[in-house]
Amino acid sequence: MPLPEEPSRQGIIRNLLAQELRSLLVSPALWLMLGIVSVLVGYSFIQAVALYSQASRTALSFPELARGMNPLDGIFVPTFGAYYLSESLLLPFVAIRLVGLDKESGALKLLLQLPISPLTLCAVKIGAMGLLWLLTLLPGALALLFWHNLGGHISLPGISLLFAGHALFSLTVVAIGMFAAAISDSLPTAAMLSLAVTLGSWVLDFAAGSQDGIMAIVSKVSLTAMLRQFESGLLSFSHVAAFLCIALFFFLLTALWLHPGRSLLSRTGSSLLLLVILGSLLAGAMQSHRALDLTENRRHSLNPADSRALGQLQHTLTITIHLNPEDSRLQDMEHDILAKLRRTIPHLVVRYARSESAGLFAAAGDSQYGLIEYEYNGRHDESYSNSPREILPIIYNLAGIKVVQVPVPRYRGYPLVADATGCRWWFYGLIPLLCLAFGIYGLQGRW
Repeated sequence: MPLPEEPSRQGIIRNLLAQELRSLLVSPALWLMLGIVSVLVGYSFIQAVALYSQASRTALSFPELARGMNPLDGIFVPTFGAYYLSESLLLPFVAIRLVGLDKESGALKLLLQLPISPLTLCAVKIGAMGLLWLLTLLPGALALLFWHNLGGHISLPGISLLFAGHALFSLTVVAIGMFAAAISDSLPTAAMLSLAVTLGSWVLDFAAGSQDGIMAIVSKVSLTAMLRQFESGLLSFSHVAAFLCIALFFFLLTALWLHPGRSLLSRTGSSLLLLVILGSLLAGAMQSHRALDLTENRRHSLNPADSRALGQLQHTLTITIHLNPEDSRLQDMEHDILAKLRRTIPHLVVRYARSESAGLFAAAGDSQYGLIEYEYNGRHDESYSNSPREILPIIYNLAGIKVVQVPVPRYRGYPLVADATGCRWWFYGLIPLLCLAFGIYGLQGRW
């Protein structure tokens, strides 16, 4: 009698992927999360349309106001804010099941005896989670469809970037949840560790809003702050690399700590080595200022003539700013001009000469407070203005160049008065009921 053939490695991986998908589909946490996401997305979408319509009534009569009506900012960023809540608070509870249930049932020991590495096993689990994460996008896709049917404008580059940002954010959260489950003895402990990281990222971003020094440096790799870059319509290559580095770090840690055969000392040493290597890559990635402006109104970009001229500066431009971090003038300058200069000028050094006095009234004790100094190729100039209309001519004068602005079509905006309340039955009724039905179906073991 011929012996049965041993399954190939590819067959084992396919079977494992199917098993992981079934395990997630019978999870009440998945369907509960999808039902909550539907309600949150629906409420955010309906409220965003109502506020957008209210502002549009005035903007339709005044072209200047109409230019500020951007559906990406007014509709989709608030709508997808519901996904940020679910990804931070609900997704970890689903992600920890990828590893936690196998540890509790003892199935993990059997899986680790298969002819695949722990790294491959983790890749299969995170791949299954990624496929089911696409299912959670159904309410967001419906919001896009309803907005289109209402006559609203959709910018495909901006929407694609928004989806990509939430995909990277979710990937990182799933990797964190898997690692928390790998080092924890129980699911509640793993959930607490995952929430500590996601909520801690939000707290870090909030606390560092007006701080400098170490706090400001660390806040740059806050998951919340990095997601905000994608919401603004700016494809920052440094933030893409940062998301991938953080996700890869926790993914490799999960594979490292998953196998019980390795000693604690060995796993700790390898973890520290991973931290050093990926930490160095992350620090290098954050130094890059390369980015693409995918907004329709090009709000992150200078005039094309300015970009060409500034990109050809041969020497280092040094800007010294005598403003405290909480001063609104510095915050406006950071968003209006400094961020654009960092992405345009090849050699730029920005120095912050902080005043010893704290608060917004530091000027009373510092005669130079508010001064902005510019140095280029041995030449010096200074000003108290933080307006791009005055800063750019100063830089051009120091560099000895003249720039003629290129006419650029003005963004006309997309005001729209609409009513989205008719969509509420989909978000509040049909999708939650479907989630309840599928959840019951899965609990009966029919998947």
